[in-house]
Amino acid sequence: MNTLSASPQPAPHPVLTDQRTARRSVRLSARQLLDVELGLFLLSQLLPSAPPDALPGLLSDQHPTSFACLNWTTRQHKLRNRGLALLTHLTRETCWHDLLELYVAVPVHLQAYDISCDRSGFRLKTVGFSRNRLTVLRSVLG
Repeated sequence: MNTLSASPQPAPHPVLTDQRTARRSVRLSARQLLDVELGLFLLSQLLPSAPPDALPGLLSDQHPTSFACLNWTTRQHKLRNRGLALLTHLTRETCWHDLLELYVAVPVHLQAYDISCDRSGFRLKTVGFSRNRLTVLRSVLG
């Protein structure tokens, strides 16, 4: 199985060393990375102001944001339907939250999105090779 794991440089400060040691044990498979970034991409296209925790609600048939979909374009409805087909396993909140926890713990250079510490928002990174992955996500859902 392909996994992306942290291998940071040792830090002299004991608190930083403890944090980095904890990060070394974090593993996120390529599939999990794709799922998280696909979910965040879907949210950014359908509910741009929603927090990252909103994905399970968006994917469920009785999502609390159903009023927002009344103004969606045909393309947005198509995106949601394709996203639901690919991310059905993330309709359970605990599954999505666990993946988000893993995602924020992997090294920053592996992430295409920045997620705020309080989980109130997220944004696409403007630099880095990870932006190219978004082209793939657009083609998967597009």
